[in-house]
Amino acid sequence: NLVDEETDVVESKDINTTSAYDLPVGDVFCWRQTTSIRSFFELTWKWLLVNKSQILSGITVALAQVPEAVSFSFVAGVDPIVGLQSAWIMGICTSLFGGRPGMVAGATGAVAVVLPKIVKDHGIGYMFYAVMLAGIIEILFGLLRLGKLIRLIPHPVMVGFVNGLGIVIGVAQFNIFKVREDDSLKEVSRNLLEVGGAFSPFTNGLPWVNATMGFWMAFHIVIALLTYAFFPKLTKAIPASLASIIVTTILEWALVRPVGYRTNTVKDLASVSGSFPIPVWADNDYKDLMPPLNGHTLGIITPVAFTVAAISLLESLLTLEIIDELTNTKGNGNREAFGQGLGQLLSGLGGGMGGCTTIGQSLMNIHSGGYTRLSSSVAAIFMLIIILAAYHLINLIPVAGLAGVMFVVTYFTIEWESAWIILSALLPMKYRLKYGLTTKVKRTDVFVMLSVVAVTLILDLAIAVGVGLVLSSLIFAWDSGNTLTFDRQVSEDGTKVVYSVGGPIFFGSIKPLLDIFPNPRDEPKDVTILFNHADIHDWSGMVAIKKLHDRFERNGATSVKFKNLNVASHKLMEKGKGIWEGADIYKIEDVDVEHDPLVEHNHYDGKNPHL
Repeated sequence: NLVDEETDVVESKDINTTSAYDLPVGDVFCWRQTTSIRSFFELTWKWLLVNKSQILSGITVALAQVPEAVSFSFVAGVDPIVGLQSAWIMGICTSLFGGRPGMVAGATGAVAVVLPKIVKDHGIGYMFYAVMLAGIIEILFGLLRLGKLIRLIPHPVMVGFVNGLGIVIGVAQFNIFKVREDDSLKEVSRNLLEVGGAFSPFTNGLPWVNATMGFWMAFHIVIALLTYAFFPKLTKAIPASLASIIVTTILEWALVRPVGYRTNTVKDLASVSGSFPIPVWADNDYKDLMPPLNGHTLGIITPVAFTVAAISLLESLLTLEIIDELTNTKGNGNREAFGQGLGQLLSGLGGGMGGCTTIGQSLMNIHSGGYTRLSSSVAAIFMLIIILAAYHLINLIPVAGLAGVMFVVTYFTIEWESAWIILSALLPMKYRLKYGLTTKVKRTDVFVMLSVVAVTLILDLAIAVGVGLVLSSLIFAWDSGNTLTFDRQVSEDGTKVVYSVGGPIFFGSIKPLLDIFPNPRDEPKDVTILFNHADIHDWSGMVAIKKLHDRFERNGATSVKFKNLNVASHKLMEKGKGIWEGADIYKIEDVDVEHDPLVEHNHYDGKNPHL
């Protein structure tokens, strides 16, 4: 069902029609209400009015996807039709079966950079199998409900993700200013670990267009930006992004060409025509290129498939989180993984290169008013129409106009407020107060965010997110290991000592925990260690308890007891009792702390923590 729970209901009194039907935006099953031919046409007209923004937004997205799908095909080292077929197959599957209404999928650069080596070394048939296997992996990921893993990605990584992606999208538009000769198309491909791949428009060695064409292309970009900014003030009948494409196309053929100049159009990139896909084993273009599906083939495609699946899931689930925040709604990560996996599987089966969620087009769709499954479905269907029939019209569109729209997407993708947060984190307090910078976060968070942006520009977006996760985990482990609290109390006769420990006891806090205790040679020999505010989390924590016990015993302690472990810590210790055998460990219920004269007050002294 394409009807989304969050869609608005447009009242009939707001539509200039005599129909009495109230239609939810995005409903494609409303025709079940018709009772006559007249009611059918009446309902159809109202449906078009209600869903106008969804339809036009979808068409706009499809137009913007064409040059990107062609470019990513070159990156992967395959023909343009492979990327175009992937765009609509991924799009329709993710739209119908995915977990986020309005989110757009298609051929992407993140996936494309993984594929050139397998295509070059083994052939395109191996690539198709790798994409199919990646789809199966993603489907299993969704069925096993592993989408919740997205919660492990911290906010600084998310901010770095969108900022890095925004820069990459913007820089990529400068490709339109490069001359793409027929014999150089296949040389545009890059590898996953290529250093500086984000700046390939400036480093790929292709010549720049001449100054005259460059001027007119810049003219189209400026017109597209101005149209996007001011067209909504005239009318909101069509999305501003679509208006930008229409205006620049008209100017290309009514102004630029008549005065003797020209800019590159979609036709100059590559042919976007093709036929409806059939399984690769039956396709005359591919059936002889398909390898036998055996152990040798699986050994070649499996690493590539896992890489494609990991990158696709990472980018798609992150995009889902971003759009959730923009729309104040909640998507379903497990369903998104399933829908995308189905798209990958069918894409490889139909001669495509796979892909994932395209955050640029997804944001374009949202900002153009397309927030239902209908809008993203229209984008996919219109892409198929372009391939089969409408390519003659699409060939007329200047790529500079499309680049102008993508610059708008760049603007909305980057989180500009983060610049003030970075500045505030780096400045001393007196300067923050002087300039009114009241919002400050930890400098380590800013470091993580900037690291993600830097790695995105130097290597790749998916690698950058992985680096951000590792850095965040290490910083968290280090900070958590420094939060231990400690208190020491000795009985009046000097024969007993009670240590109170608070905080997480895990691999990152073991060294501080062992160092915090005084030299046992100089301590009383009747030792009690209380864990009222402590939690033991792992194997390292259990080993630390045993080390403490042995340290005191080696120095003459007659009694060493560990008390007041909470239930979770005690269960963990019980399961690993072989590790700490010989130590006396009690959970909270085993002792009566309140009537112990030595610890009759709270063992944690918040005013005087010893660390």
